[in-house]
Amino acid sequence: MSDMTVNRRQEICALCKYWNGAIGSVSIRILGGGMVFRLDSREEHSCFKSGRGMQTNAMNHCPYFKPRYDD
Repeated sequence: MSDMTVNRRQEICALCKYWNGAIGSVSIRILGGGMVFRLDSREEHSCFKSGRGMQTNAMNHCPYFKPRYDD
């Protein structure tokens, strides 16, 4: 497991509404009052926006990003 700490403002797949459907990241843990997350950077799931069945890495960026965790 390769844990990384990320800010909720980063536009990465692990924090996107379209990544892994309703489940999202299975390794994500909330830190710092909800502004910081820790997750496994090697986690991979399907993106439901960028392509049917396309596996993407948790740290990927794409133009379809939509925040899963709104303010």
